[in-house]
Parts: sequence; structure tokens; C-alpha cells
Amino acid sequence: MHLDNLSRLPEQMGRLLEAPAIPHKTFIANLVSYQALYDLAYGLVGALAAHKAPREPVILYTQEKALTAAAMLTAAADGTPEFLLPYALNSNVLREIHAATGACRVVTDQPVDLPAPMQLVRFAPAGFPSAGLPPAPADKIIARLFTGGTTGKPQVWPKTVGNLFGEAYFMVEKFNLSPADCLVTTTVPYHIYGLLFAVLVPLVTSARVAGGPSIYPQDITDAISRHKATVFAGVPSHYRVLRDVNFKADHLRLAISSAGRLEPEDGVSFFKQTGVGVTEIYGSTETGGVATRNRANDETTLTPLASVAIRIAGERLFVRSSYLSPSLETDSDGFFLTGDRVQGDADHGFILMGRADGIVKVGGKRVDLEGVQSCLQDLPEIADALVLALATERTRENEIVAVVEAVSKGNVDVVAIRQALADKVEPYALPRRMVTVDKIPMSAAGKYDRQTAAELFEK
Repeated sequence: MHLDNLSRLPEQMGRLLEAPAIPHKTFIANLVSYQALYDLAYGLVGALAAHKAPREPVILYTQEKALTAAAMLTAAADGTPEFLLPYALNSNVLREIHAATGACRVVTDQPVDLPAPMQLVRFAPAGFPSAGLPPAPADKIIARLFTGGTTGKPQVWPKTVGNLFGEAYFMVEKFNLSPADCLVTTTVPYHIYGLLFAVLVPLVTSARVAGGPSIYPQDITDAISRHKATVFAGVPSHYRVLRDVNFKADHLRLAISSAGRLEPEDGVSFFKQTGVGVTEIYGSTETGGVATRNRANDETTLTPLASVAIRIAGERLFVRSSYLSPSLETDSDGFFLTGDRVQGDADHGFILMGRADGIVKVGGKRVDLEGVQSCLQDLPEIADALVLALATERTRENEIVAVVEAVSKGNVDVVAIRQALADKVEPYALPRRMVTVDKIPMSAAGKYDRQTAAELFEK
């Protein structure tokens, strides 16, 4: 597969929407068959079509993989509405989405008090038609993913058939996935990587996926063992907690980490435990997958996916692929300027050097927040750290602050930490305030919850 990887998508989507390839095989291990999944999708198609405004967007409020898969099948058909995926499941987020989009219809399998004027879409499985469903064109928007913003205002990323299903089919081919595979995942399906690896990848390849998500160490290892999983897709924080767990994974052949940088030590530990190296996927909700690296294969740089073109200019990374959200601005050659600084190598790979938008001014001097954060994380008494720049009330300056998670819980000597950090960074880069916590706040996607962390300094 190469840069024109969408050339086969119409044929692939036609087959996918014609009928389940293996009707009686289970999609959710031991629970939901592919035939039941397709019947659920067709029942949803009928319920949405009966509405007075059948093409109006619909909020998908669930963390269940089967319902999410049914919704994606529905959206991939021609003439159906797009689905809005929240960044969290609570009534406040529902209100935010309604305010931003005007969407009133909600598909859910959870008990929830819907704020007015929202209405529940009631539906039941219906026999999937022998003629199948007509596939939508590749540029049809089928989902809008909401991501929590650091300022509290969510961002919204539209994704098309080509964005989502095109990437799913590519990943199936890249990792040689088949109906014989069983996936265990740790990310909720309303997050981009959960949607990809817990829903779309198994869906297009007729593989099994364990129910879940599995998020606690024992849950993860039990699921891998019980389902004889061949694929594990997690986020860096889950690989970290697995370092302290002894387990065997005799059937596992592929491990994937996404949604952030995997610490090398965590990847090494997982490899020692299982014999499987971890493939890191670099990308984002808006760009889709961009590049991969597997340190167990002595890969020190990120290598672009075969379906992705990159360009590096002045330490800035430009990306072109069919996975880019249509809302992104691209240049005349179709390249999108990412927010990352990189260093290229002779083999067309690259190393991440931090966020370009992680540079702030303090006293007229430039401070690399990720550089300060890395120095904190390198201190032996620090388990993890998050460095933020907060706007001050009276000036246009930034105040650098840090949330610190110590190796030894309990009393933490902040003065000693500041003194140790002062040997590594310039005085103006030192965090003016530090808060110590037992665990740095994380989002459901396994990333730092910067908004919650910033709120710690309001108390």
C-alpha cells in the first residue's frame, strides 16, 4: 500500500456494507456476533431515517464497542447522518456539544438524563438486507471527534470515510491482521485510537475484540490471557503500570502504543515480559497515524507510514496523507504544518524534539516547556512531571508551574526539587509554583489532563 491507498477503498467499503464476511463469528469476544452487529446497524439506519430531519448530526454517547461499530457502519452508508463523539461521557459535555452543533438526537446504551431539548433515538435490531447498504463516497464526513482543550473549550475534528476506514484498512495490511486475530485494547472507542483499534480495525478484518476497555493492570493481563489475545493496543500510561506486573502472553504477536511518547524503559520491560516489541504510533486525532517506531527492532527514529508523505523545513514537520481531517489547512501541495519540532535523518525518518507551540516567553526569554518537564522527569526522586504555562492576571507574561509526582509518596521536599532543577535550567525557566500529587491527572485517552492540572493552581 502506498500514497494512493484510497484507490481500493470503494471496493472495500462495498464489500463491508454488503454483508458480514463471517456472520456467525463473534465481534465482541463471546458476546456479539458480526450478524448481530450488522442487524443492530440496520435497525439504527431505519430509526434515523424515520426522523423528520434524517440527515441532522447524531451524538453517539457510549463506550461500548459494538454500538460504536454499528454507528460507524451506519454512517458509512450513503444518505445517513454523521455521528458526534464526545471527549467524555457526562451531561456537561452533552450540553457543550449541543451548544456547538445544535445536535439534539442521542444514541446511547447508558442511563442518562438528557438535557432539554435532546431526545433519545430508540431503535432495535432489524434483519440486515440481502442487498446490503449503499456505500458513501470517501469524502463524506461520518464522525466529528471532540477533544478536550487545555483552555476548557473542546476542539472538534471532522473525519471522513477515507480518513477513518482508509486508515483502518491500511493498518490491517501493515500489521498483517486477519480474522484469526483477537485484540485487547485500553482506550475508549470515542477516542481516535480506541475508535481505530477497538472498533474499525477488527470490524474491517472480521477479527475479535475483547469487551472493555481494560484499563487496570490486572484487567489487562487477565484479558490478554483469557482471550488468548494476539494484539494489544494501549497507551503509554498503561505500559508503565504493566512494568510492575508479572504475566505471560504466549499468543501475543503485536503490541501497539499510541496517544503519546512511550518511555523506552516501559517498552523494554514489556518486551522482556512478553517477547513482543512495542510499535509506537505517532499521530493525532486531526492527522491520523503519521509514523511508527519499534525500539525492540533497534529503531531509534520514527519512520513515516507508507501511506503518508512528510516534509521537514526549519525543524518543522509537514504531513500529507488521506487521513488528515478536512478541516485542516494545507498548502498548495496538500501538506499540513504540525505543531511538532523534529530532526530528520538520512533514511527519511525523524526524531521528535518537542512541541513548537511549547515555546513560551518569560521575561522576554524563550522557555521550552517540554525541556523543563524532561529535566524534572530525569530527577531520581521524580516519577512523573507536567510543566504548564499559565497566563497571569495583570500582565501578558506567562507563569511557569509544575505538577510533580514523586517516586516516594507522601511528603515531598519541593525546595530540594527546585534546587536540583536549578542546576539543569536557567533561572527564568524554573517553575514559580509546584504542586505535588500522588498521580498526575490523566484523560480517558491516557494523555495528561492539562485542564485539570491547571485547576490545581486555582485552589
